[in-house]
Amino acid sequence: MTHPVRDDALSALPDDCRAELASIVGHENLVLDPRALALASSDLIDWPWQRPALAVVKPRSTEETARLAGVAGQHGIPLIARGAGLSYSGGGVPGGAAIVVDTANLASIDIHADDRHARVGAGTPWEALAQALAPHGLKPAQPMPISGVHTTVGGAASQGMPGGLDGIIGLTVVLADGTVARTGSGARRHGSAFQRYWGPDLTGIFLGDCGAHGIKTEISLRLAPVRPLRFASFSCPDGATGLGLMTGLLQAGLATRVVANGPGNGPGAGAPWTLHVTVEGATEGAADSVLAAVRADCARRATEIDADVPRRLHARPFSIRGFVGLEGERWLPVHGVLPLTRAPSCLAALRRLLADRADELEAHGIRYAWTLSSTGPYVTLEPMFYWDDALTPLHLYYLSDRHRERFSGRRDAAPARVLVRQIRDDVRQAMDAHDAVHAQLGRYFPYRSALGDGAGELAARIKRALDPDGRMHPDTLQA
Repeated sequence: MTHPVRDDALSALPDDCRAELASIVGHENLVLDPRALALASSDLIDWPWQRPALAVVKPRSTEETARLAGVAGQHGIPLIARGAGLSYSGGGVPGGAAIVVDTANLASIDIHADDRHARVGAGTPWEALAQALAPHGLKPAQPMPISGVHTTVGGAASQGMPGGLDGIIGLTVVLADGTVARTGSGARRHGSAFQRYWGPDLTGIFLGDCGAHGIKTEISLRLAPVRPLRFASFSCPDGATGLGLMTGLLQAGLATRVVANGPGNGPGAGAPWTLHVTVEGATEGAADSVLAAVRADCARRATEIDADVPRRLHARPFSIRGFVGLEGERWLPVHGVLPLTRAPSCLAALRRLLADRADELEAHGIRYAWTLSSTGPYVTLEPMFYWDDALTPLHLYYLSDRHRERFSGRRDAAPARVLVRQIRDDVRQAMDAHDAVHAQLGRYFPYRSALGDGAGELAARIKRALDPDGRMHPDTLQA
C-alpha cells in the first residue's frame, strides 16, 4: 500500500479524519482548542516558521498509536511526537500542517528488579520513574535530566543526552505506516527486553532521532543499584583551572558526575569558578577512598568549600525553575559536547567571542553564565543567556502558581531575543570548529550537513525506508 505525500497546505483537520481519530482515542483525547494547539506546537524558542498543529491526540497504548498513524497516513498528514515540549531546537515544533501525538497517557512502569531492567511508557516523567524504583533500591543506569519532574523518558530517548543513551536497552516504536517494531532482545516473539545487543543494534537507529524515524511508545531501561555517594566542592581561581581539574578527574575515572559553574558578565562577574564533584563506590569505604583521591587531586590548585551544592542536587535532582532565571528572566542556552582535550581551547574561544560582543550584550541587558558538566569522558560546555522579556505560554504553563503570578506581564523584548539568537548561532559555530557534537539536534544543530558522504547516504536511506513520504517530524535532522 502506498500513502499520499504529505499535505502541508491543510488549514484544518478534515472532518472524516477527525471522526476517525476520535473513534480511536476518544473525544476526550482529541484536542482541537486553538490555545491548546498553540501550546502543544511550541518549545522554549520563538521560531518564525512555527505553526499550530491541526490537532493533538493522546493515545493510551501502542495499538492506538499505530492506528492513528495509519489514519494520518491515509490523509497525508505529518505526525510529531511530543513529551514535555521543553527543548530548544525546534524538533517538536510543527512548521506546516501536522498532528501532534502527546505521549502523556503512555506512562506505564513495569519493573523487573531481579533482572535489572524496566519497561516504561514513553510519556513517563523521569521523576515518576525514580520514585517507583526507590523502594527497590534501584535507579536507571541512564543518567537522568534535571528537568525530569516534567520531561519524559521518551523525550530523552528521542532528543538524546550529552553523555549518550547507553542505559536504554530496547524500544517499542510505531513507524510512519503504523507498523509496530520492537528492538533489542524484546524484539523476539516471546522474549523479554533484558538486553540491548541481539543481532544488529536496531535500537540505535531510533535513539537521538528527534522523532524523525518513528514514535516511541515504550522504552526499556537498564537498572542499577543505588550506591554510596560522596560529595566535594572547590573554589577555583578561573575557568581554565576548574576545567583542568574537571578533565583530570574524568580521565582518571574518579568522578561519577562533575559540574563547574563560572560567572559571565552579570553580577559577580569577578567571582571565582566553583567545581562540584559526585563520586560513588561499591561500599561506604570504597566511596570514602575515591573521595580522598579527588580531594588530593584538587587540593593542589583549588580550595575546598562546603559541598552543599552537589548534596542539594542529589537530594532534589529534578527542577523546572532552570527554564527561567531566578527573577523570571528568559533563558536560552547553547551546548556542545567536546573531547576532553578540545574543551580548554573551545572554552577560551567562546570567552573571547562573548567578550567581543560585550557592548551589545550590555546594551540589551543580556547576561550570561557558564555551566560545564560531565558524567563520562567528555565535557559539555553550556553558556546560558538571560534577559528580561515576556515569557511564553509554555514557560507559564510549567511554572508554579506563585511564580506564574510573579513573572507574568513582562514587557516584550524582541530586539534582545534577536541578538541572543544571533550570538547563540555564533557560539554553536565556534563549538563545532572545536569538534563538538550536540544532543537534541532538532532543526537547529547540524546533522545532515556535517555527515560524510557515505554516512549521509546511509542516513538518507534509513529515513526513506522508515518514512518514505517524510511525514515523521518533517525537516528534523536536516540542518
